[in-house]
Amino acid sequence: MTPRPTQKQVAQHAGVSQTIVSQVLNGQTDQARISPETRARVLQAISELGYVPNAAARRLVGGRSSLIGVFTYEAVFPSSTRDFYAPFLEGIEEEAAHSGLDLLLYTGGKGRRGLTHGMQARLSLTDGTILLGHPGEQDRHDLAALVKGGHPVVFIGRRSVPEAELTCVQADYTAATAELTRRFLACGHRKLLYVGRPEQDESALDRERGFVSTVRPAPVERLDAGALDQHWLETALESGITGFLLENDGLMRRLLEVAQQGGYRVPEDCSAAVLGDAITGEVGDPSWSGLRIPRQAMGRGAVLALRLLVSREPPGPLIFPCEITPGVTIGLRPERSVPG
Repeated sequence: MTPRPTQKQVAQHAGVSQTIVSQVLNGQTDQARISPETRARVLQAISELGYVPNAAARRLVGGRSSLIGVFTYEAVFPSSTRDFYAPFLEGIEEEAAHSGLDLLLYTGGKGRRGLTHGMQARLSLTDGTILLGHPGEQDRHDLAALVKGGHPVVFIGRRSVPEAELTCVQADYTAATAELTRRFLACGHRKLLYVGRPEQDESALDRERGFVSTVRPAPVERLDAGALDQHWLETALESGITGFLLENDGLMRRLLEVAQQGGYRVPEDCSAAVLGDAITGEVGDPSWSGLRIPRQAMGRGAVLALRLLVSREPPGPLIFPCEITPGVTIGLRPERSVPG
């Protein structure tokens, strides 16, 4: 195997010092007062020798690698969540290509390793890093240390870390959930129920906030999909509830399954809406009423925000509106909530 040419060999080929080669590679020709002729000689030597600059070395001297890292707390290649995360990654790739940047995908993944000390050293190969997924408690402390250390980081999704200001690209779940709640009210529904997962992250809190801010009373129930059974549904309907706002597609699928088994029709006997895209690995039903997360736009926005951070410019507002999908599962309030 032929050894790769070195910076020293480029300098000898161009008849200049190695320092001048380094300054040309790092765009410092103006500050170093390198003449256009000398710069041209160095670039010609680089071309003739096929020299490729070492990205890590350029980072060490303060240059930029034109590499941005992508770290996911979920295993997405392949996994049951790949269809959910794919549009984020497509948006990242699209904007990176448009910006002349390359991507370095780190194999973090849920259940393997987070931002450990060794991982942080690898992250330093890039100009900055985009993260997505669901970090654990220790992950958040590691992420805070990374931010405090000065590495530019953008998280897709609202995430809080201890004693550090993390730049986040967010979907406006609060406004979208409030709008869906108003649609139930406009159809005559007066008693609604928000159903969420037992585990609450920031996006779940934002959805719940939109519901609670719009309707009174605003009952919220958190349960696993398995607990949503025939008895649960009958109890809810008999109490006068006619509309359900489900936090994810797993809960929506379960509600519709239980309703069908019990002889209830949606939206004739009760209405329902799902507050996001499918995350279960199954394709979401396009007939459902609900909201759609602007995943590709958020991926593109994360790259733009990271570029600003790398340039030491504060990004502007990074909240993207969700699309309301009318669907067919929200209807007029029924005269009775149980089949007769």
